[in-house]
Amino acid sequence: MGRAAQLRILLEALGDAREGATTAISVTGEPGIGKTRLLREVTTQAEALGVQVLQGRGTELEWDIPYAVVIDALDQPLGALRRSEMKAIGADGLAELGRLLPSLSALASPLATSLQIERYRCHRAIRMALHQLAARRPVLLVLDDVHWVDHASVEVIAHLLRHRVSGLALVLAHRSTQLPDTHASVLADAAYDGSLITLEVGPLSLEEAAELLPGDHLDPAELSYLHRECGGNPFYLQELARARRRPGGILLGGAYAPDDPSGAPPVIQAALEQEVHALSPNSRLLLQSAAVSGGLFDLDLAVEVAELTEAQSHDATDELVRTGLVNETGVPGRLAFRHPIVRRAIYQRTGYGWRRRAHRRAAAALALRGAALSVRAHHLEHCGEVGDEQSIALLNEAGVAAAPRAPVAAARWFRAALRLLPDDAPTQQRLALSMALVDVLSVTGHLGECSQVLRRALELIPPDEADDRVRVMARIALTEQGIGNATEGRRVLTAALALTAPGSLEAAGLRLELAKNHLMMRNWQEATLVTREVQQSASVRDDPRLYLVATAASAYMGTLHGGQSLVDGLGYLDEATSALDTLNDTEVAPALLDGLTNVVYAEVSFERWANAVAHAERGIRLCRDTGHGRYLVELQHLRALAFMMQGRLDTGLSAAAAAAETALLLDNSPIVALTEATRCWVLSQLGRTTESLASGALSMRVTAQMPNALFAWHAPLVYGSALIDAGRYRRGRQEIIKVAAGDALTTIYPTLMPYFYRFLVDAELALGRVDAAEETTRQVESIVHGMPSMHMRIGDARYCRANVQLAREEVRAAVATAEQAVAEYEVSGTPVESARARLLFGHALADFQDVAAAKTEFDTALAAFELCGAERLAERARLALRRVGERQTAGPRSRSAATTVRLGDLTERQFEIVNRVVLGRTNRQISQELYLSEKTVEAHLTRLYTKLGVSSRAELAALAASDRIRRGT
Repeated sequence: MGRAAQLRILLEALGDAREGATTAISVTGEPGIGKTRLLREVTTQAEALGVQVLQGRGTELEWDIPYAVVIDALDQPLGALRRSEMKAIGADGLAELGRLLPSLSALASPLATSLQIERYRCHRAIRMALHQLAARRPVLLVLDDVHWVDHASVEVIAHLLRHRVSGLALVLAHRSTQLPDTHASVLADAAYDGSLITLEVGPLSLEEAAELLPGDHLDPAELSYLHRECGGNPFYLQELARARRRPGGILLGGAYAPDDPSGAPPVIQAALEQEVHALSPNSRLLLQSAAVSGGLFDLDLAVEVAELTEAQSHDATDELVRTGLVNETGVPGRLAFRHPIVRRAIYQRTGYGWRRRAHRRAAAALALRGAALSVRAHHLEHCGEVGDEQSIALLNEAGVAAAPRAPVAAARWFRAALRLLPDDAPTQQRLALSMALVDVLSVTGHLGECSQVLRRALELIPPDEADDRVRVMARIALTEQGIGNATEGRRVLTAALALTAPGSLEAAGLRLELAKNHLMMRNWQEATLVTREVQQSASVRDDPRLYLVATAASAYMGTLHGGQSLVDGLGYLDEATSALDTLNDTEVAPALLDGLTNVVYAEVSFERWANAVAHAERGIRLCRDTGHGRYLVELQHLRALAFMMQGRLDTGLSAAAAAAETALLLDNSPIVALTEATRCWVLSQLGRTTESLASGALSMRVTAQMPNALFAWHAPLVYGSALIDAGRYRRGRQEIIKVAAGDALTTIYPTLMPYFYRFLVDAELALGRVDAAEETTRQVESIVHGMPSMHMRIGDARYCRANVQLAREEVRAAVATAEQAVAEYEVSGTPVESARARLLFGHALADFQDVAAAKTEFDTALAAFELCGAERLAERARLALRRVGERQTAGPRSRSAATTVRLGDLTERQFEIVNRVVLGRTNRQISQELYLSEKTVEAHLTRLYTKLGVSSRAELAALAASDRIRRGT
């Protein structure tokens, strides 16, 4: 009623899903306004169109149960997947789903990683499962009452909004005034990015209210009064009309208050009270027990909670259904309240003492049924008593079980367990629960509460237990620094140092944290001095662990300056690498993961890409094996950078995406900005301009939240470079200039500046600012002068100079300098940068009238760009070839197997299609086997031809076969 415009938009979204597109819509409005009724109409029409409908609903009193709405929506349909479809999800994905969904519990196996900050693996598994469902037929996923959805489910929603599933229409409904901040932030970000459409559902007009209540025979005055009392809210209108129709019923007075904290205006509360009062005592008891059991409740459980006999329960159930307070659901034994407001009103009318006893009976009944820990913990939280060891143990067990994939829920259970501890509880028990709470708080970004819990834990540790006190104090310092309170972090670190033995590994670790604290404060010299002192201390002790930590930190600090600092840093890196490679995994993790991470930082800075990848992957594996995830994001991020510099762009993008997903779950703005900017960087190299700029813009918005963070310059430099590479020279130049204007020599590591300033030179020349390009080039040359061993940076300087020389028509000099740039990039092992320089070299040769040599350089650059997957740059090479008369360059050309992208770099869907081409399947057969349209198969094949440099199915099949032979598969 009165929802024609909203219904049309929702049906258009269904049409898009049927065409293979994806849409997300948020339906919002006040309680009772008709959101659920609108969704019910959409689902009815979707089913009539052959769309598969998946539905889940948040509930107010169970919002703390992890993934509740996801399980509600997906358990049955995913349990019905065929074996072949499940296989496509992959072993890791099935392990995640098996631990989440009861219907797939038989597939549960140990998770690939139990790190709480890698719970995006669960989200990805859900997305892949939805992909399998949508491959069969279009899917409408409806999630109602999102304002009551648990945090773990909100993370899944956020993941689906960021990573679309073809053929899926996602519809979310929530109250406009009751959306929690975390939920609102997710939806606001999606709306800002244009990936979420918002539909507002407003009140009914007076005419629509009359149409809603045709059988109530209201005269105009009564209708006007009802409409005014209810503010045009259809649910409230129907409730008051229902009260008016009851024998002896009267039209109730009372102010309309949609924001009443009880969930319903007083006039509606009074109407419901009349309705409940008219029930028999057994029906009222069963109704109250049902409100404790759940919004969509199991009748047998409600009967057990009510402690009714079988005959009493039958009569009571019939009466409740007859009055319409609860309705059948189509699932045997499952009933639902008429509206969430009804359930809330019933729950509130019960006494506090009765509710506690009812929750205890529910917990006992669920324990006998072997219900999930989270469901039992939900009831125990409401009924547990101080000193109840059984409840404390179960809440702790529920927290431990939830921590890997639902740390917010785990924090709730740990808090509840702590509240139930008696004052005389053993110190170690309270300390263990506190530290478990700290672990889950730290990975969900609740650093303020984390610091408070740590400080309370510190009070529990006796003064003579120095080791335990130092460990807790170190975590307090890290937490304070994470909040941005570097001064307090330094104070706590200094106090902790006073409790450690001078020269010990623990003291060295604290001193190195102190050095990082100095970096946060931009005190580069102090940071270097502290690191050097630790290095000197390590040199006089025969402790390989201390030696690794000290030399690794010294190597990292050596990259912060040019000249002798770099020379020393390179020597320290050699020593640290040698020390690291002689230690086994048990010796490295977890105590030396900090040292390993510093080694990888230094290796990336010193252009040792292969070593950086190998050590980063070892560190990532050790983080997962030991459950210590503090350095995971940094290692994922560094691995992505190393892959990108090696020209392994597709692999680098996967690594960058994993780092960005992990950072988002940490809810740490500086880390999110850092990793999202790097994803922008890789996407720009790949030529995926729209995605790159969107990712860069996101990194800039996040950076604005903490503009003084340690790596705050990373996002504007990367985003500015991506803008310039996309041809938006003025905007890109502005972003880089803003950073450079802030005394870049004291805020940006000098080893990074030449790369980004090279793009600034490109922009200045494109805008005709040759003198400005000359000035920037001189800056780059001055910086690089102190980096004799940094070949990529030298290549950057030569590139800038050749570019300026070419702009000034100093062609002969440009040829020589560009050739030097190519040589330096080749030595550095950066194929994309080398190919960029070859393009410049080729243009200089063409201007020098050496067309044959120019063509060779353009051709070599094209092959390199195609091999790396840098399509936008490859197109520039094709245009350059046309300039020198090459006619056969309209698209990628056939290449030998040696220069072909490996088939292992293809996506899973592309690999499935290639396999069927090898088997001789037609497009129609492939479409039937993979549940795709023939048009989609054709599109995939076109992209494969471009990516692999072939022009026919026969060439594609031959290439795939030769690749298998070469790899022995």
